[in-house]
Amino acid sequence: MGTTKSELFSTTDNELAKYAKALAHPARIAILKILFMRKQCVCGDIVEELPLAQSTISQHLKELKASGLIQGEIEGPSVCYCINMKSWLKIRKTLSDFWIIIRMIRKIVAKLKPFIVILRFRNKHEYENANDLKQIVREKYAQIALQSKETNQSSCCGSGGCSTEVYNIMTEDYTALKGYQEEADLGLGCGLPTEFAKIKEGNVVIDLGSGAGNDCFIARDQTGPTGKVLGIDFTVEMIEKARINAQNLGYSNVEFLLGDIEDMPVKDNFADVIVSNCVLNLVPDKAKVFKEIYRVLKPGGHFSISDVVLQGDLPDKVKDQAEMYAGCVSGAIQQGEYLEYIKKTGFENLEIQKLRPIEIPLDILSQYLGEEDLKRYQNKEFGIYSISVFAEKPKVKSGCCAPGCCN
Repeated sequence: MGTTKSELFSTTDNELAKYAKALAHPARIAILKILFMRKQCVCGDIVEELPLAQSTISQHLKELKASGLIQGEIEGPSVCYCINMKSWLKIRKTLSDFWIIIRMIRKIVAKLKPFIVILRFRNKHEYENANDLKQIVREKYAQIALQSKETNQSSCCGSGGCSTEVYNIMTEDYTALKGYQEEADLGLGCGLPTEFAKIKEGNVVIDLGSGAGNDCFIARDQTGPTGKVLGIDFTVEMIEKARINAQNLGYSNVEFLLGDIEDMPVKDNFADVIVSNCVLNLVPDKAKVFKEIYRVLKPGGHFSISDVVLQGDLPDKVKDQAEMYAGCVSGAIQQGEYLEYIKKTGFENLEIQKLRPIEIPLDILSQYLGEEDLKRYQNKEFGIYSISVFAEKPKVKSGCCAPGCCN
């Protein structure tokens, strides 16, 4: 004799399937609700509660009783029905065990996700195009959005556990700045651009790569209730987190948009000030971003950007590693090249507001560098720096509008 389908599965699985089948009708759900409230009742009592014929309700009661979810005892001319608590306790225990397994799987997946991302994009030479590079950054920062600040600060630029030393090698302390909101501070960034941004009351400010809203909320304090702050980020999880933070704070003049800073969802000549913190080094086409910044700024507007730059040649072994890219290191370019992008775009009054060396712990670099390159780093033959840079978009030149102005 052949094996039946039910024999292929455990007794518990078959019982759950039986219960699920019995629950697969809204009328039977409604009947169970009545029985839970009344403890026990006959078919006629249920007919008074539900807009169904007695014969229909009788059939549903028969199905529920056959499944074991309810019991029925003859009392005189009628059958009195009640909940079979033994079956419900069994369901509760089985589902509880099931959800324990689900929670365990979710925890394992959450821990493995950063490593899965790294394995997918291990080497930058494997990328087909810039979109692949953006994808690893997007996935990496989506993970960061779901982590605690403490977890992010135990890594380089929040990229996920790449150092045994528990501190952040990039970020600066925001807590003393007015407008600071702890919920929005994920321990990311490499400078304090809002400290140097010369934001005035009533200004329209854009933050590129706004994350959970940290710099936006500080800018909002500076621009006041008459100004407007717009955060742009291409990670859905970050935008959702930032919007929740803004809603909880009751800020109506802070808005967060999902978008790519290489192609901002903003009209020309929109912003007075643009800020950004440790973001442009993650963008493959930096020249395009500066062109977008120029387009979006009003004439006479300016930006203050904190970023990571290099002095000296970073070894290829570091440049080629995707996880170092997402960690704000290998995406950095030479300081001179960075400043040249700004000049070529047409900005003026370029100023380095702050330059700070970033000391990467040797336990990080030793994962990517040989002994010779480690010695070069220790001898300062190449270095990684946090830079805060300021520049202005030229004002529109006025024409001759008064006697003698063209003399």
